Amino acid sequence: MDLPFGTQTPELDVLIVGGGLSGLTSALKILAMESTLKVRLIEASDGLGGQMGQNGIRLVDGAQQDMLALLTLVHLSPRRRRSINGRLRRCWDLDRGLTALPAKFELGRYIEMLDLRMPKFRSKRFNLRERVSNMEQHICHHLFFSKSRNFMLSLVELVCGVPASEVDYDVFMSICSSCGGLKMLIDFYFTYPSSFYEISTEMLIESILEQLQFITITLNCRAVRLDHYKNYVQVTDDQGNRHTAQAAILAIPWNKVQKLEFVPPIPTAYQPRTPSKSGQRRRQLISQFRLRYGKSVWTDLGYSGNFLSAQPLLVSGHECRLSSFCGYVLHAPEDQDEVLQDVVDLLAEHFGEEMRQPLECQCHTDELNAAQHKPQTKPWHRVIWSSSSAVGTSYRSLMGGAVQSGFRAAVNAVFVVRPQVVSWKDMLVERPKLAQDVVASGRIRGLLSRLNLYNVTFYSFFVLGLIWLLNLGYARAF
Repeated sequence: MDLPFGTQTPELDVLIVGGGLSGLTSALKILAMESTLKVRLIEASDGLGGQMGQNGIRLVDGAQQDMLALLTLVHLSPRRRRSINGRLRRCWDLDRGLTALPAKFELGRYIEMLDLRMPKFRSKRFNLRERVSNMEQHICHHLFFSKSRNFMLSLVELVCGVPASEVDYDVFMSICSSCGGLKMLIDFYFTYPSSFYEISTEMLIESILEQLQFITITLNCRAVRLDHYKNYVQVTDDQGNRHTAQAAILAIPWNKVQKLEFVPPIPTAYQPRTPSKSGQRRRQLISQFRLRYGKSVWTDLGYSGNFLSAQPLLVSGHECRLSSFCGYVLHAPEDQDEVLQDVVDLLAEHFGEEMRQPLECQCHTDELNAAQHKPQTKPWHRVIWSSSSAVGTSYRSLMGGAVQSGFRAAVNAVFVVRPQVVSWKDMLVERPKLAQDVVASGRIRGLLSRLNLYNVTFYSFFVLGLIWLLNLGYARAF
């Protein structure tokens, strides 16, 4: 696309749109590479942190090297999760009922099957196919029990931000591959193993802001239009103010990028294919909650605190501090006012009436990010993608993914503004090879992973019918 030359002189070197972890990381990395650059950050809400929330607890894996490097940079040490409750049972609806055992068995087989196919989707040369089944069809074809189906349907909606009926199989597999695999996602979203580290989002944001004292941060400033020229970028906010910069980092989710007015329009090559065939898309919200009690009520009942319920709404939680319970819930916008009370009622149903009387309640609600595209890491001239609109990391939609995409966006922005300070090592965006990429799965293991209740039943009847026909033919012959 042939962009026109602008007539103004840019006032900024880099403009960052979005004050989530990805945007804050980009600002931090830019200053670390070139402290003389003039950087401004604008955020649409009245607080920083994005979907991290202001007073939440998030998890960090020991393999998140970029995340750990960020914590070292801001002089913050993560805290290892308590392992004292690791031997206690979890409170999952998947573990209850007569069908719990076969449902967990077929779910494990299904997850293993997808993980074995995952390396194919990590290739940069992989192209999304046009005619593939959506994830709802794929799940219902391979899983028989409603418990296992509800688990996978909830996971797909949580990861992709839209119902499984609107997510193609190839898209979901591509997204999971950018996270390091399906099992890693389940650990972060549902399992909460004791090997994880915990970190306070409030402390993290405060530590980052201490390093960004010389950067202008403007809250309640929502970008509505972006004019792209050959020599600069101009962003107009909802107050009519214009911000001109040599490069702009869009550190916002792709569903929010699509709400911006681009002049000229974004080229088709940069717009992900929309697989939705159901017309109007259902908008979902995610609320992160934290409840503090006088004692660990769940421990007294013999539970570890790991909680999961997919019906009637997806609620996942865990013990984040002594006598504190935190988690998240997916819900519709019309349920926002009653969501916290619904969560407390659901916890009281399983952990006792004491759960209805927390000493402190905190709840942070945001729109669930929609992610329905392959990793989009290549900048559009002076416009650089970050956050969930530029994935291709090992921890997409997690704190480590936001940090990785923020670092990469910062390097691309500095390369546009001050290319002489960017080394070839900074431009390397290849992810380290994961264990799943190196170890090739055996053919027999791959075939066994495809077995489920449907095809086992079919082949069993087929073999029995074939034996019956052979016996009948043998009897008539003699």
